[in-house]
Amino acid sequence: MLLRLFGVLFLVIITTYNALAQVYEPGYLVRSNGDTLRGEIENGFWNEPPTFIRYRLSASSPSILWQPRQLRVVSFSQGRYFRYEALPIDHAAETQLSMLSRGNQHDVQIDSVLAEVLVEGPFMLWRVARPRVTHFLLRRPGQPVLELSERRYLRQMPSGGWAITEGNDYHAQLGQYVGDCPAAYQAAATAAFTAAGMVGVVRAYDETCAPGQAPFRSWLAQATPRRKQAFQAGIVAGTRYNRIENFAYSTNGACADCGVHPFGGLYAELVQPSRTTAIYGELSLSPFHSSSAQFLGIDNSGNVFYSYFDYRAWLATARLGVRYFAPLAHDQALVFSIGYEFNRVLSPTITSTNGLPVIPDTESMGYATPTLLPNFGLGWRWQRLTLLLDGQLYSNSNSRGRTDARFVDFFFGSNFAARLGVGYRLGHTSDNHTAKSKSGIE
Repeated sequence: MLLRLFGVLFLVIITTYNALAQVYEPGYLVRSNGDTLRGEIENGFWNEPPTFIRYRLSASSPSILWQPRQLRVVSFSQGRYFRYEALPIDHAAETQLSMLSRGNQHDVQIDSVLAEVLVEGPFMLWRVARPRVTHFLLRRPGQPVLELSERRYLRQMPSGGWAITEGNDYHAQLGQYVGDCPAAYQAAATAAFTAAGMVGVVRAYDETCAPGQAPFRSWLAQATPRRKQAFQAGIVAGTRYNRIENFAYSTNGACADCGVHPFGGLYAELVQPSRTTAIYGELSLSPFHSSSAQFLGIDNSGNVFYSYFDYRAWLATARLGVRYFAPLAHDQALVFSIGYEFNRVLSPTITSTNGLPVIPDTESMGYATPTLLPNFGLGWRWQRLTLLLDGQLYSNSNSRGRTDARFVDFFFGSNFAARLGVGYRLGHTSDNHTAKSKSGIE
């Protein structure tokens, strides 16, 4: 089964050879001091406001990491447009059932974020997405910012139960905000709570109630990310140190495999929006050796007979987990990983050590059993390369299968494996966009 998974993963890598996560596109930044930097910007295909921006002058230049507070504007030549703004955001807005408040509560705070601009002009429209909630913010001349947000809450019924209630009264709020403009008021009454619906209200106001003002400019067509997730894959190789007791019988903690072994395989990542988190999978092979025993039977005197043997085999390991990337300058990132692994022994070679030689069954040969704790990893990524150190705990051999095992034995054990590996991302680099605008500082 694991060999089939190796084949499937390799096929996916080949067929998605060009689908990598890192994409630089032409654009410009406006720094907080007013300087304009034209060049290439890494597109994170963000859902939520960007927490960092990578910029470089050209494809051959090193990248620079910018924090949002250092910028005024982030704009892609053929894409989205962000402005650093201090805006009122209702942090109590929620749509997930388990997070709903009892009663329609509000917690408006002024947040400084790189908000996405949907309309620029005298009547401004921004979008700010937070987990599970989208906020639209409007500002017309002479009026404060209007904040609209998705929201539901729990309302107590006369019977004493609680009912999920829609709390987004955006039609009424919009109507009051543009009530002096009949066309915009009419548009607000039927507008959907979407980017297109909000832009329609602002357009109606601009076209009929704002003559002689600056022209209306919409980024609605560019506001939808071309893709939310990205796939990337590659090869991984390195060394692992095993500290493993024998598989089938207790030796009071004696080590059956305490040594360094090579390992190699394939990995894949499904990188999430904002490109700071990824769901990852890995398939790898590594040699190992261990000891075990095969039950033979009991004679008429009650003596129990075993056949003891050593075996060498391939360990096929499948891992599934999550990785978080903390951005650093020059296209680098710290990598934190957490995951679970599943193992299978392949192609064992058996050497009898005591007792009658037999061909053992598959249940007598195995690898250590992972504890319920996941494996943890810490590493560093630079462009295609990833260096990762990770570790996995395994149960003690004398607690395997016992019904009287201590609770702590399910989470901790004296057996472990520590790996140091290097991953190399395959595929053509996506950093091949030629800047379409003049690079430099204005």
